[in-house]
Amino acid sequence: MKTSIFVAITANGQISNSRNVADWLSPEYGQGLFTICQKYKAVIMGKTTYNILAPNYLPLTNEGTTVVLTTDKQAKSDNPTVVFTQKNSSEIVQMLIEKGHKEAVIIGGTMTMSEFINAGLVDDIYLVMEPVIFGSGLPLLKNVELELKLNLLEVKKLNDNTVQLHYKVQKQS
Repeated sequence: MKTSIFVAITANGQISNSRNVADWLSPEYGQGLFTICQKYKAVIMGKTTYNILAPNYLPLTNEGTTVVLTTDKQAKSDNPTVVFTQKNSSEIVQMLIEKGHKEAVIIGGTMTMSEFINAGLVDDIYLVMEPVIFGSGLPLLKNVELELKLNLLEVKKLNDNTVQLHYKVQKQS
């Protein structure tokens, strides 16, 4: 199964500000996020990302699968696509394959992306570089010990100040 990451990032490598408020994101990022989620029909995120998006801004509402990683066994959603899980990244991929998905996109956050990268399950990465710098916030990755080489597939200018970088992850042999 193809697994992608699609995430906005600041010029200094943060994916969120310390306030956890998405007021720094361009409309073009939002459009790109919605488009890739609709295309893949399988979205993976952590509980913090879910809490920021739910209930009104979840990219899938009627069809597909939205996997939310959480330790909260009481978590519930009115959205029929949402599955809360404590499974690890390999088990999540297997669950999505069993549901008939051929590709999935991870949209945040730091710990979720890091777990999938550490497991070697990420095939490509879309970084939407927003023209801001945060003194503090969430880094793109945390506790990732391996080194990955990336091949640049595409650079797309989204507006006067925002670019999207698309990388293929070189699989380690």
